[in-house]
Amino acid sequence: MQNSMIPYQWLFPRCAAAIHHGGSGSTAAALHAGIPQVLCPFILDQFYWAEKMYWIGVSPEPLNRSHLIPDKLDDASISMAAKVLSRAINDALSQNIKARALEIAERISLEDGVMEAVKILKQEMNCSC
Repeated sequence: MQNSMIPYQWLFPRCAAAIHHGGSGSTAAALHAGIPQVLCPFILDQFYWAEKMYWIGVSPEPLNRSHLIPDKLDDASISMAAKVLSRAINDALSQNIKARALEIAERISLEDGVMEAVKILKQEMNCSC
């Protein structure tokens, strides 16, 4: 079986929200698409990005791994996990979070990240190029 990837830049603008792990690539793509996010971090910087997205108002509070993968696979645990995920999706689709996601997308669409990075590098190197 062959692995195939669907580009986030194509997929996310077609979505009402992105439910993902909080990696920097998927987080940035959701920001650019202007859609709410539901994040469930598992490792490393995913926790930072999940908290940051909540802090800037484009997602509800990050989910814990146990919210998606219950320790027990009994009916009660699965039902609780489904309720938590459902609530997070509902919160993400609130007018406030949707509006904030669009606002952030508009703001970053005006930025030229490469030119800003070059400017900062020149400043740091004291370059008069």
